[in-house]
Amino acid sequence: MCGIFGLFAVEGADLPVPGLRSVVDRSFRLSESRGKEASGIVVNTGAAMLVLKEPVSSSRLIRSREYRTLFGDALRKLAYQGDRYISRVAVYGHSRLVTNGQSELNANNQPVVKDGAVAVHNGIIVNDAELWEKYPGLKQRYNVDTEVFLSLIQMFRAGGQSIVDAARSVYGEIVGAASMAIMFDDEPRGLIATNTGSLYWCQNRSGRILVFASEKFILKELLSDGFLKEDFDAGSIAQLKAGTGCLIDLDTLEKRFFRLEQ
Repeated sequence: MCGIFGLFAVEGADLPVPGLRSVVDRSFRLSESRGKEASGIVVNTGAAMLVLKEPVSSSRLIRSREYRTLFGDALRKLAYQGDRYISRVAVYGHSRLVTNGQSELNANNQPVVKDGAVAVHNGIIVNDAELWEKYPGLKQRYNVDTEVFLSLIQMFRAGGQSIVDAARSVYGEIVGAASMAIMFDDEPRGLIATNTGSLYWCQNRSGRILVFASEKFILKELLSDGFLKEDFDAGSIAQLKAGTGCLIDLDTLEKRFFRLEQ
């Protein structure tokens, strides 16, 4: 299956400027074992949401000029003093094992951007064709199952549901495996959710940085090196249980855990 990972850091997180990229680079390398056909990243600086995806392995992506440019653009949009960021930032990454939609068509790769939301997805939704038929008002643009999840959650939100209720509604519709991490254009909150339990997370001692990944082993390895080793307790890694979601405030890292059942 695919590998997904992410980092949230709030204002005052004391995040070293070179530290952000080193964490993302290492997360990509560790996650590559779960898929090498394609890779991608979204960086949310608060001022902008920057997305890069390519039909190449994550080890190739992080060596690319486009990747360096994305981080250069992100740096210019983040506030920092000396060698420390002082503004919030959120990053999701994805290493893809192709299960649905050809990786050669880059629109099918992740992160998937649709209807004001961006997501990385580990798993496969097997009834996506039926859902497009069930909701003919939704417009399919790509050939990747993740798209229907984003279209549905934004449809339910447009109908007046909260993010939590919309997530519950979507999980009630889909058949298959879906560990998701989503950000929204109109909300300073990130959503992580899973119906398989394939998500693990950990928060640092100050409570100002949170990281997550598809495997506990990946997260443990990530936290064993660099500045994260001093700032995190790898023994506090927690699993997001199957059938559970978490809504995370990007400004405070306040967390709201919830069950996916309606």
